[in-house]
Amino acid sequence: MNYKYIVVGIDGTGSREWMSTDGSNSNTYKFIRDVHYGSMQIDRRWYHGPSNTITGSDSEPILQEALNFIYQRINALFPEVRSRSIKPLEMFDVNSCMQNRERTTRQVMESHGYSVVARTPVTVTAGMLANQPLTTDDVRVVLIGHSRGGLAVTALARMLSPLVRVYFMGLYDSVDRQGCLDGMNVENVKFVAHARRHPDVKSRTYFGNTSLKYIGVDHAEERFFYTSHGGVGGSFVTNPKEVTAFGDSSCLPTIAVHTRAGFHELMNNPALVQKFGKKMDQICADGSDEADAFIRTQARKYGVPVS
Repeated sequence: MNYKYIVVGIDGTGSREWMSTDGSNSNTYKFIRDVHYGSMQIDRRWYHGPSNTITGSDSEPILQEALNFIYQRINALFPEVRSRSIKPLEMFDVNSCMQNRERTTRQVMESHGYSVVARTPVTVTAGMLANQPLTTDDVRVVLIGHSRGGLAVTALARMLSPLVRVYFMGLYDSVDRQGCLDGMNVENVKFVAHARRHPDVKSRTYFGNTSLKYIGVDHAEERFFYTSHGGVGGSFVTNPKEVTAFGDSSCLPTIAVHTRAGFHELMNNPALVQKFGKKMDQICADGSDEADAFIRTQARKYGVPVS
């Protein structure tokens, strides 16, 4: 059977700054590029991740743009769905900050004697999923995300619940670094692969992972890789001069340590260096490649046409 595909990728925070011009250090971009179906901007679309390093607040317009793209593409492929006026969920339904503002406004209005109709977020139910107008035999939606992009595609899958189940979701170390989007539960997805940074690398130890509870998923597979958070997504720093104030030094081959005698270069993460017999920059490089290969292998296992 020749399946139709809609393929969307959302990259990690700051990709406009760290991604090379050819996209060779973005595993998310390369995945979308390497899907052998349709063409970029029509059936396949990739988005830069948010630029707001602290809050990731610009994840929301990126998420909305990706949702609009998928919905427009579904309408083009299946005009009868449009005629039935079946629409995806709204940002309000996945955004706790919007829900809190609605609740506060309602309480203030009621305290002044006004009667207010409560707006409650739509949740994914078994009935909703059982009555979707499209199936994965009609169209296979593939979502790929790195870092906060992983959080965004997790929310995106939920927003598609009234329309169609996502066929495959590939997550490159999805993290919960956006205070408004709710992303711990992966639902409305058939197959999931999640590549995560191994804690022994000591990368971004203050980043909490998200997209870890797989609800109603046919099969989910998680695997840890010896590379940094950025390395899972394809980009990691090995030059100490490139480590910024909020940077990640876990893949540096050596680290500078200040003592009374001055600065000394010491082996970075000697436990892993001893375990693998190579320096951290090479460990991270190998782990990054392995993480990408894992996501692609899982996708191909389920028939996604990616090289």
